Amino acid sequence: MKIEQSGEPVGEVLSLALAKQHCNVRHSEQDDLVRQYVAAAVEWVEGACQTVFLETEFTATGRDFVLDFKGYPNPKIQSISYVDALGVPGAISDFEIRDEALHVENQPEVSSVSVVFKAGLGAGNVPSKLVQASLMLIASFYLQRADMTKDPASSVPMGVKAMVAHHRSFAFA
Repeated sequence: MKIEQSGEPVGEVLSLALAKQHCNVRHSEQDDLVRQYVAAAVEWVEGACQTVFLETEFTATGRDFVLDFKGYPNPKIQSISYVDALGVPGAISDFEIRDEALHVENQPEVSSVSVVFKAGLGAGNVPSKLVQASLMLIASFYLQRADMTKDPASSVPMGVKAMVAHHRSFAFA
């Protein structure tokens, strides 16, 4: 199934105040810049870990009920709707999430399926190492302002890579 974000994340991984404190910024003239660095750093760490940090609503669409929640922790299904082979809409209320996947018993013949769900670790539940990795990346962005390396992989501080390594399913090159 194709999964797209359909709602806004709830909460924050780390505050602007903490990011400014980490970068030793004592004024508000660069708040927009630091906010941008926070967003970029959290997005990078989240992508590197291949998981959703903040609870967010998603919509999965496809031609069957096969839905894997890997990378979408703590999934909570809001609704499952479908259009059957004759074009008649319907809804599923008898389902379960087992082994990080959606399981629907007695599946009808369908031409399309839509699953709306919320998933994410949740604000306050992001591991400390990943918050620290985000802070380190924010400081790197703030201090460097521009990347001077030819290799984008070497632009990420080694400490950031080390902190996220235990939360990844694959190794950095």
